[in-house]
Amino acid sequence: MEEIAHRLGVVQNIGLLDRLTRIAAGCVMLALPAYDLISNDAMVTWQAYVALLAIYPLMTGILGWDPLYSAAHVRTCGVSSRNRCGTVPYQVDAALGHDPIADHDYDHSLMGSHHRPH
Repeated sequence: MEEIAHRLGVVQNIGLLDRLTRIAAGCVMLALPAYDLISNDAMVTWQAYVALLAIYPLMTGILGWDPLYSAAHVRTCGVSSRNRCGTVPYQVDAALGHDPIADHDYDHSLMGSHHRPH
């Protein structure tokens, strides 16, 4: 799966903090219309738009790839050892200071990496 993404040119470009912020924002954007719908028993136009807009931050946060960042050549994950691009477990492992090293350029996951011996 990661190799297919690499062949398509999809490289994760969102850092851990950015991912968590996007996921939280997307959840809030879904929760507000849902709460209002439950309490008022009617859907208002703005609620439908907010729920639809929530898809973008949720999907980009889950996937770790933002097409707008890619088009602008922007990455919120740096080259430092604590802010690396990759899967969420890989990024958390790096943030905890465990220093994971990816075995391949395209596979930045815990399954596809090893740790430096200390």
